[in-house]
Parts: sequence; C-alpha cells; structure tokens
Amino acid sequence: MTIKGAQVPGRAGLLMTLGVLAWAGAAQAQSLDEIIEAAVAATGGRDAIAQIETVRHTGSFTMGTDFGPIEGSLEIVIIPNQKMYQALISDLFSQRSAWDGTAAWQSEAFTGTVELTGAAAANLRNQTALDGFQAYQNPVFPDAEYAKADDEQVDGRDHFVLEISVSGIPYRYFIDKETHLVTLLTLEMDVPEVGGVIEVTVRPSEYERFEGVLMARRTQLNIPGIYDLDMRISETVINEPVDQAIFAKP
Repeated sequence: MTIKGAQVPGRAGLLMTLGVLAWAGAAQAQSLDEIIEAAVAATGGRDAIAQIETVRHTGSFTMGTDFGPIEGSLEIVIIPNQKMYQALISDLFSQRSAWDGTAAWQSEAFTGTVELTGAAAANLRNQTALDGFQAYQNPVFPDAEYAKADDEQVDGRDHFVLEISVSGIPYRYFIDKETHLVTLLTLEMDVPEVGGVIEVTVRPSEYERFEGVLMARRTQLNIPGIYDLDMRISETVINEPVDQAIFAKP
C-alpha cells in the first residue's frame, strides 16, 4: 500500500499509522488563522497544552473483518512533539509501533520488527502532536502546510474544512460550525489490494478534558474493503513518568 507514492506496511500496519490521527479541535471564524487560533483555544489553549509532558491512554478496540470481529486491548503513549508509542494486542495478533524521536519502527508477531520509512514513519511522527493544529507555524513541524477549503456538510451539518499536509501527508479536517469540534478526518490512500485509491475516514468523538486539554476518547477508523476499527479509551494518565525503553526498537 502506498500514500502518495510511499510504501506503507500491510493491513495491520495501517491501523497503527492511522488509528491515532483523531486530534480534537474547534473553530469560530472564517479565516484560516482565526479558525486555527480558535481551534487551539477550544482544545485548551497553548498554555494548557504546553503543560502536558506525557500522555498515556489505555483501552480496547474492536476490528471488523471479513472473518468476524477481533477484539483486544490498546495502549498509546505520547511525549508531545517528541516521541510516541502505540500497541494493539489480541489473541490473534499483536502489533507495536513507535517514533523514538528520530526514527520509526513496527513489530508484529508474524513479520518481526522492521524500521518504518516514508509515509508510515511520518504518520507516527505527526502523532506526537496533541492535536492537528499544533503543527501550524510550529518549528517542530517545519514542513506543515495548512489551507482553508470550501465549507461542506457532514451528516447534514455545516462544517469548515481545513486541508493539512505534514511531512507530505495530506489530511482533511471537518470542523462542525455549531459544536466547534472536529467530527471527521479523511485521507486518500492507494491500496492495490482493493483496486486503487480509496478514502480512509477517521471519526473522533466522546471528547473529554484532561488537565484542561480536550482529547477524544473514541476513534472510529474505516478503510473501505479492508476493515473497520473502533478504538475506545477507558483511562488516560497525564504527566506521569514514562518508561523510555518502550520507544526503543527491540
């Protein structure tokens, strides 16, 4: 599978590189700058976000496949703008991935441990940001590009649309004009297994504030023709010590 020409791991790899893209946000104005500033403020504001040094989410996932649902546990650990680690564990498979600050890796029971490059590595790096608007004019993400697209409707509701490219990976964020929350993200991917380019959708929901910062407790990911993934966060721990060894390639 490829994202804009870059090689991406197989089906299991997609859920680790895409599953945590659901950053929260908001908007109250028409211009790009005003929308982004309002989004950051609604997420908690730059000061509150800057106070978060570590985040650890734990919970569960359900993956819908042609062979029936697969259920398991998940863990996500983030050191904002620096490192991230994520794992999906079930009786049928296990997968761990990380961005260690300079490189990315992925480990699976059947394929072993490999270094990730290109879009797969960039996606993990991008997930070190606590929301999709933190990369805007942020020197940590010098290649981030933002643009305001035409407004659209999602589920019958009016939305702002922002087109965000980080490390060459294009995302579209849909921001509800009434609730001021991101309700949908989309990403086009070339998946030869299903005959070409498909539109991946990510739906964040069930937002909750932790130490003043808004985070989604549920993320639904759909990759047409491959699987649906429903991830639910049951516990979030903020600013607790993190075992740095989890980021290191095994």
